[in-house]
Amino acid sequence: MAEIAVYAGHGGSDSGAVANGLKEKDFTLDISNAVTAILRGWGYNVINNRTTDVNRSITKDADLANENRVNAVVEIHLNSNDGTPGTGSEAFISIRDPIDGRNGQARNLASAILARLAALGFRNRGIFTSANASGHDTFGILRLTNMPAVLLEVAFINNPQDMARLNVNNVAMAIAEGIRHTGLRQE
Repeated sequence: MAEIAVYAGHGGSDSGAVANGLKEKDFTLDISNAVTAILRGWGYNVINNRTTDVNRSITKDADLANENRVNAVVEIHLNSNDGTPGTGSEAFISIRDPIDGRNGQARNLASAILARLAALGFRNRGIFTSANASGHDTFGILRLTNMPAVLLEVAFINNPQDMARLNVNNVAMAIAEGIRHTGLRQE
């Protein structure tokens, strides 16, 4: 049984957000691999959806987490917007988190990670939920997993100041420390 799933958003033919010659998929992979190395160094059992630049399937990623009965999923992304670039870090959790017996675990995990990213100078934009027209979670990884899950938007790829602040190793350590702070270990 793995304790945690650390997933890199996008990959392969899906570049994710692109700005100023930068591709989201590259940063998510680098950060995910670095978080995984840190957690494994601390003795965690970690699974990943990808460790190289390959296509991914959100359904298969969710199935992998569910089959391994991980304690939590952290999926890493970078944000982007039209117009004046946004700034900072934010997290999305399932609309079910506070009401389905999870006792706010995803919210606690997201809060711990965002606090550590804020310590690196990223604006803490907060924790959100997002429902589609049928009332289910908009993001597949939140909708399809059976455990607390956080979709993390580390920084705005279209904001040069955010990207200048984004040091992969520092961000990875902040995420790993947030995970460790919540005590997500196998019993």
